[in-house]
Amino acid sequence: MAKLRPRARIIRTIGDQLISGPEAALIELVKNAYDADASTVRIAIVPRKGDEPAFITVTDDGHGMGAADILGNWLEPATGDKVERKVSPLGRRLLGAKGVGRFATARLGKQVALLSRKVVDGGVEVSRLELDWDDFERHEYLDQIDVEVKSERENSTGSTGVSLRIVDLRDSWTRKQLENLIKELRRLSSPKVRQESGFRILLDLSEFKEGENGFDGAHLVSGRMLGDLDESNAEPYVIRPFSLGGIYHYRLEGVFESSGAFVGRFVNKRADGIGQEIIMEAPVYLQDEAGCGAFSIAINIYDREGDAILDLFKKTGLSAVGRVDARKILDENIGVGIYRDGFRIRPYGDAETDWLELERKRVQNPSQKLGLNQLWGNISILDEAESGLIERSSREGLEHNGSFLRLRRLINDVMSRVELLRLDFREKVGLSRKSEGDAGVAREKAGLQSMAKAIERLPPQYRDGMRKALRQESAALKTSIVELENFQLKLAAQSSIGLVVSQVLHDGRRFLGDINTRSKTLSDGSARLMEQSAYGDHFRSVFGKNADSIKESASHLTKLFRALDPLASRKRGRPKTMDPVEVIRKCVELNGDSLRDGAIKLALPQLGATSRVTVYEADLMAAVLNILDNAIHWLGTSERADKEIVISASESKRWVRVIISNNGPLVDSIVEPNLFRPGFTLKTEGSGIGLAIAREAMKASKGKVEYDSTAQFTSFSIYMKPEQSGG
Repeated sequence: MAKLRPRARIIRTIGDQLISGPEAALIELVKNAYDADASTVRIAIVPRKGDEPAFITVTDDGHGMGAADILGNWLEPATGDKVERKVSPLGRRLLGAKGVGRFATARLGKQVALLSRKVVDGGVEVSRLELDWDDFERHEYLDQIDVEVKSERENSTGSTGVSLRIVDLRDSWTRKQLENLIKELRRLSSPKVRQESGFRILLDLSEFKEGENGFDGAHLVSGRMLGDLDESNAEPYVIRPFSLGGIYHYRLEGVFESSGAFVGRFVNKRADGIGQEIIMEAPVYLQDEAGCGAFSIAINIYDREGDAILDLFKKTGLSAVGRVDARKILDENIGVGIYRDGFRIRPYGDAETDWLELERKRVQNPSQKLGLNQLWGNISILDEAESGLIERSSREGLEHNGSFLRLRRLINDVMSRVELLRLDFREKVGLSRKSEGDAGVAREKAGLQSMAKAIERLPPQYRDGMRKALRQESAALKTSIVELENFQLKLAAQSSIGLVVSQVLHDGRRFLGDINTRSKTLSDGSARLMEQSAYGDHFRSVFGKNADSIKESASHLTKLFRALDPLASRKRGRPKTMDPVEVIRKCVELNGDSLRDGAIKLALPQLGATSRVTVYEADLMAAVLNILDNAIHWLGTSERADKEIVISASESKRWVRVIISNNGPLVDSIVEPNLFRPGFTLKTEGSGIGLAIAREAMKASKGKVEYDSTAQFTSFSIYMKPEQSGG
């Protein structure tokens, strides 16, 4: 029977391709030292000097490995030893569970010498191993390579640990690479890990000299960085864990339960610094999502105006930093990292890794949405068994499975609340937009009260003429103010419509992009559709997925264009008198499938004959359809069995009022002021134009749409002119 027989060069393939770079390779060796219960791991990188080759040493004072450990674990790639043990002898959660640490040495250099000291039966066993990774290129199969492990006993007890010496390096270790390594090591573990475990990382770059290499290696390690606010206890070579924990304008912190419910707080240091509680119920699972376990979140948020950054640095004792350098420091050190057992999972937290897709969302609404360069923070997750969040074998990120999708959505949901709190504060203090003028104050001043008082002090023969002139001027001024106020309202409406159209164009381009890309794929491969080859098999396997995606994008595009119909600038004649219940019934019928699929009951109003309204039918339909669409969506996120939409009506001399209520999730008070803001949405794939269109459509029919914050359930009211009031 045939068996798999790995080629020898698989070691190099894994070493070069599974380990992404030299920084990642050294991090794997540091994690191995931590797993060995070391208190210190020391890395020394020595550049080439004349005929002396460059080399790297990695030394730790852990419990070491005996010959049996080297043969049974270190020389067995992907061993399950750490998976089974889970914790070290001293109780540390093991980090190197993938069994790829030995490949890190192959990534760093062509030759490695291992020296290990371990206490065995009261004495110290000293084991040695030398490997030339090029042997794995010279031989054809792995089982053709002999590896010799030498071992001897020392009766006296002494220090234990592992020392690796790697020579014939594959990288030249430039200043930029070393700076990246320092940054990676500083972010590898949290300050809490160092405090609780006492684990230290030392990096010796003292052999890099200004005269020979163009820079001072020792200074790279000891030089002050953002987050180092106290240098009194600084030690040479020690890598201090990086933290911006106390440096922020705003901060979000809290805990997500395993269900997805959140309890936390928002702190605004630019205001009073008092924490504001944020509580969110657990959302239902979307398609393809899975549980991600409980996790904690702590995110700092920064305003990027130059004055704001300088002021922040001054308050944290970095007043010597200029505006340009301050921006640069934030740019280089920003990012939201994911940590497990206190150690970062690369590349989350790198300044250029936008795993929360912040920039894509910021394009839609730059004044509200936060960008990648405005956040720094930590997400602390549970182990793989509890969270379902699986590290890739390359140690470069998590598998994008259902658990990862839910983790990202939960974080984005709470960030949406925080963005609104920040935006509200910035608008109140004039940081986001200019304060709007108060026409009421202007109308009061138009009464010219001080001048009227002055006239009363004039001689009687002059008073009547001056009074008449004052009344005329005051009336004219008030008329002008009313005209200006109406013009301002008209401009505001046009601006709102413009924002709606801008949002539609943005989303339209996104859907068109998907259609163009996938249709081109189908077109280019159509000639090879029936080809019996690997390409043909792959093309046929993804054909249905591509076609479905095109259909879905086309459907979204059609829906967006239909949404704009009520706001079109075509001539529509005069509004008509009609029974609003008939229009509402049409809207309900259009949503019949969605209501049935969501098991949602719907109750219609019964209006009398006197309740006819004067309105454009398209405007009323736009308002009702958008409010119904929102209600159906949010009821779909509710776990309650008695999902219901109730449409009721009332009337007065001025208005006929239609109320659309649903018993789904209530509107958060933080969200309420932004409900009608174009571009604002809490939906995962929402465009944020539905309620804005509903409001603007009814304005065109001299009506209005309002949210009722006093109602027991989520309720929106549509106000229309009754028949007797005319158009």
